Amino acid sequence: MYKKISLIVLLAVLLILLLYIKPFKEPEKPNFKIELILPEADIVGAIQVLDLLKETSELLVFNDVKSRQFLTYEFTLSMAKKYGIDLQSNIYLFANDRGDFGFVIPLLKSSKLENVFDRVGMDFEVTDTLIGKDRVYKIDEEELFFFKRKKYAVIYKGDYFSEMHKQLTNKSRVIRKSWKTLLSNPYFKNEHLVMYAKNEKLNDLGIGHVFLAHDSDSTEFYLKSRIVMNDSIPFLINNNGKSIDYSNGSSRLIDLHLNFQNLNLNTKDLIASKLKNISKKINFPIKDFVALWAGDLCYEEGGYYKVLERFIETELDENFETQEIEKTREILVPRYKLMVSTLEPATSFVNKLLAKGILTKEEDKYRFLFSPLFKMKIYKNACMFYTSEKVPKIVASETNKLRWDYKGLLLNFDIDSSVNNTLYGGVRIPAKDLLKSFPL
Repeated sequence: MYKKISLIVLLAVLLILLLYIKPFKEPEKPNFKIELILPEADIVGAIQVLDLLKETSELLVFNDVKSRQFLTYEFTLSMAKKYGIDLQSNIYLFANDRGDFGFVIPLLKSSKLENVFDRVGMDFEVTDTLIGKDRVYKIDEEELFFFKRKKYAVIYKGDYFSEMHKQLTNKSRVIRKSWKTLLSNPYFKNEHLVMYAKNEKLNDLGIGHVFLAHDSDSTEFYLKSRIVMNDSIPFLINNNGKSIDYSNGSSRLIDLHLNFQNLNLNTKDLIASKLKNISKKINFPIKDFVALWAGDLCYEEGGYYKVLERFIETELDENFETQEIEKTREILVPRYKLMVSTLEPATSFVNKLLAKGILTKEEDKYRFLFSPLFKMKIYKNACMFYTSEKVPKIVASETNKLRWDYKGLLLNFDIDSSVNNTLYGGVRIPAKDLLKSFPL
């Protein structure tokens, strides 16, 4: 009897040990980290969608966006729950200079997204194919791809899907370089949209990399920037430079003031060699320009002037004899202004441009290669080219800025300060222009 009881107790102890140790249980997989599948790209970014919507709500109301009820925090969160999307986490964006871009979206329950694919199929012609273990959906007319896995979904637009799919489905052992730089950046830690850009085109312009972070009010969309140059040449901003009297309607504007006068010859030689790659196609004498330049560069393009043009017209007098009469008429001339400050009169440099054929003279006007005809005025410390009847006024300036019309979108760049080879500033986009580009 005691033997049976002892045997039962022994078996019970063994059973308890087996249940506790669980020797046949499959080892648990480590937690999935979405950062390890993010692909290398020229531009990468992280978006906190819900916080971004809160921040831009005032902008949508002020500009009377008709569909703003679908862009509220509450509505977006309800849609995310309905389709199993994790908007409490970041959504990741990537883009390349070649034109393709995409989003990686974290999921809570991937099965709920099937309804989305069905809904998209009602409005577009959607094809699907199996790539590896992924069912990939494609809207052919848009070159737009969708696929999902258990923990994330991908939206991609472009011609390089196969290449990007390999990165997005092959988990790296470490976070890829561009994403590691973005996610570990100490500059814009608490922003709702942060981007990092590094590519060959920026490098050719002397820019190592750029950080951008979103900010906005009711009238404009603003991206704060931190730009790091790719060399040790000091980029010193001058807040007391010479400028010109700009017009309100200009579509392109440069108002740049650098502290060139205090640079030594070695530094100027470094700058000249850096700019040589940009100017070599037209054989521009960049070294001579850098030696002459005092640091101010001002340019304006856009709009028109009304000017009076003299012309000769042949008429018949009362005796039916021909006579030439000088008359005037109003014509529209495209607005252009260009001013550079100089350390001495630019006469010798202008003659060098004429000798090289970069600048040509037609009567009393000048033309840069294929540019419109300009009038020219040389001062002892500046050189001016312009298309207006009167010489533009030279005025004092305390700001560095650039305005550029890109496909109807007016971009306003500000440079606030510089420290060694790092520039701080931002990009301002009028909300009304941005909303026209993305009608809502």
